[in-house]
Amino acid sequence: MTIRVTCPNHESQLHLQRRIMKTRSRTPGICRIDQPAKHNHGYFVRLQRRGKLHSAFFTDIKYGGRRKALAAAQKHHRKLLAKLGPPKRRQRRWWAEIRRRKGSSHIVGVQKVVMRRNGEVRKYWLATWSPEPYVVRRKTFSFWEFGSRKAKRLAIRARRAGVRSMLSA
Repeated sequence: MTIRVTCPNHESQLHLQRRIMKTRSRTPGICRIDQPAKHNHGYFVRLQRRGKLHSAFFTDIKYGGRRKALAAAQKHHRKLLAKLGPPKRRQRRWWAEIRRRKGSSHIVGVQKVVMRRNGEVRKYWLATWSPEPYVVRRKTFSFWEFGSRKAKRLAIRARRAGVRSMLSA
């Protein structure tokens, strides 16, 4: 079964695949759903705040056509926005501190790296941060040069200094 999902102002269709939108939609949070096999046609409104999903479906038949269903969906979306408020924008530093997986250091952005080249093993601690969007900075601290504990301490210090230097954009 194929479900066709389109957004009203985009020519491209989505066949249950993720896509990257280059331009912002004029109707964010509203998508067109067409399921001919189930006779299901209409606009789906979706808005999430504080972990709770608010959604509604506006069918073409109930509202007397595509345009009227879209108008009703937009009106409902505006009403939800007025009630729930705009989304809370987080600073990049906040996102940088989210723990995504349990690493060997238990510190976000600091990990132990073991590389094997030509039979030689090299171990070091790696600190990673992003001072501005789309830019990644890394700094390594060798076990051989500093020792394991000191290298880890230096990597943590470098990571914290890097996060402090991040722009709040």
